[in-house]
Amino acid sequence: MTNIINFSGGRTSAYMTKKLIDEGLKDYIVCFQNTGKEMPLTLDFINECDKRWNLNILWLEYRKGNKFEIVNYETASRDGRPFKEVIEHYKGFLPNVRMRYCTTELKIKTLKRYLKSIGIKEYTNYNGIRYDEPRRWAKIKEAKISIDVELPLVKSQTTKADVLKWWSKQEFDLKVKEPYGNCDLCFLKGKGKLAIIANEKPELFDWWIDNENKTNNTFKKEISYQMLKDKTVAQQGLFDEDPSFECFCNID
Repeated sequence: MTNIINFSGGRTSAYMTKKLIDEGLKDYIVCFQNTGKEMPLTLDFINECDKRWNLNILWLEYRKGNKFEIVNYETASRDGRPFKEVIEHYKGFLPNVRMRYCTTELKIKTLKRYLKSIGIKEYTNYNGIRYDEPRRWAKIKEAKISIDVELPLVKSQTTKADVLKWWSKQEFDLKVKEPYGNCDLCFLKGKGKLAIIANEKPELFDWWIDNENKTNNTFKKEISYQMLKDKTVAQQGLFDEDPSFECFCNID
């Protein structure tokens, strides 16, 4: 049985990866599926983990037509190519909170397609979900899925505080800070967080605005990224009650 370690680029998945290997997990592949919209610092962090811990991380990217490509730190897209191609595949229908096909296609199915291509049909999937993320692990336990999913950090009751304490003792760390995430402007972020980013790094909005304009659609139902970009931190209070949702994009 092959063991697949899902490395999302956040602190928790990196922590889980290191713990699993140190505890003697065998026959494993560490996988990272790049969307092309990860923060550059996230890619730097993944590469540093890879080199320091000898992980031999497999970097994958979605390609239009239900295909994939093996890339690496140097060749990985930094201009949103995989994300753009999956939007084209869905004929301009943008992913949103209710239909998060970006995660399904760019992350989950891209990995499945690679494994199928090398003849792996049965495997155990290790996901870096913590004990203090009950909504995430409850959904996985309730879902009817055909593969074996292991949540080692839920079993060990590991929390965000435990992960951060561990990282505080390491020689390096992920340099992405809140309110930023691994996916630069994920639509699962609350509008308040996006408003802060709009004030600090408005250029990050250009890719998202361009795709909304091209498709005549929006990532968030009630507001466009152009409207968010036009807001300032002074207006952030309008969005204080807008929640963010957990995803692969989380830095912790």
